[in-house]
Amino acid sequence: MTLKLVRFATQNHPDDIRVGALTGDRVLDIQSLCAAGDAPLPPDRAADTIAWLASEDALDWAAQLVADADDASAETAHDRCEVRLHAPVGPAGKVLCLATNYESHLKEGGGKRTIQTPRVFMKPTGNTLCGDGDPILITPQSRFPDYEGELAVIIGRTCRAIEPADALDCVGGYTCCNDISERRLRVWERSEDQDWDSFFDWLNGKWFDNSLPLGPCLVPARFIADPHDLQLQTRVNGQLRQETSTGLMIFSIPQIIAFISQIMTLQPGDIIATGTPAGVGAVTDTPLQPGDTVEVEISEIGTLSNPVIAQ
Repeated sequence: MTLKLVRFATQNHPDDIRVGALTGDRVLDIQSLCAAGDAPLPPDRAADTIAWLASEDALDWAAQLVADADDASAETAHDRCEVRLHAPVGPAGKVLCLATNYESHLKEGGGKRTIQTPRVFMKPTGNTLCGDGDPILITPQSRFPDYEGELAVIIGRTCRAIEPADALDCVGGYTCCNDISERRLRVWERSEDQDWDSFFDWLNGKWFDNSLPLGPCLVPARFIADPHDLQLQTRVNGQLRQETSTGLMIFSIPQIIAFISQIMTLQPGDIIATGTPAGVGAVTDTPLQPGDTVEVEISEIGTLSNPVIAQ
């Protein structure tokens, strides 16, 4: 039984974000059950999905609850359509992203030589993170908003200067993400472009509100046998746009973690978006439009779905 952790709120209590487990088309309120019973995780920590990842006993307990979900009461089990799923990780950590980590995406962008070191950039967490069902925003500054379906790694243990052989021990779990990118950002017009202007336009185009949908759930690492053997698909309005295996990354997850940990300390709750494959909208000149729906599906995790709306 795979355990799929979520952060959710009910319609009656929209500001009370709780930890649950996604099982089929229902969300089991494991936080309430934790508070009501003899759970291995103290109730005052139960609202933090990262705290759950840190406790093997808590994960065993939650997995057993999911196995017995048919016996759950109406007070502790909600239909998925009746709750709002927030990003499965809170906004306290760092978001690090890989630019060009699939050969197919490198080639569709005109790259001719394989890159030799990871290209890492950051997104701000406070405004970019959103959850399953939250809107991707088309703003007055949007000229070419685009999708990038990716596997996201959630750090579960503090690490610094880690070796690749030990890096997977630092992973707490995995989820789907969509690195929404504004390809043609120009907030102010320039009379001429200077060195680095195009780079910063590209980077700033990653920082829009709701530009990192995450979800629908967080699968603890122990329930994913091989994170390099997952199938990723991105669909727009049901049309397949991206398809790959995570085994085709240029830099593997251990290599990515080892590289970043040489620069900074990685801490529980940090998010690493591992890069996108070929098939982005820029190649076919098809930006996202209000009314679109973007889905990122990864085997063993689920499907992240977000509507596109005009802000």
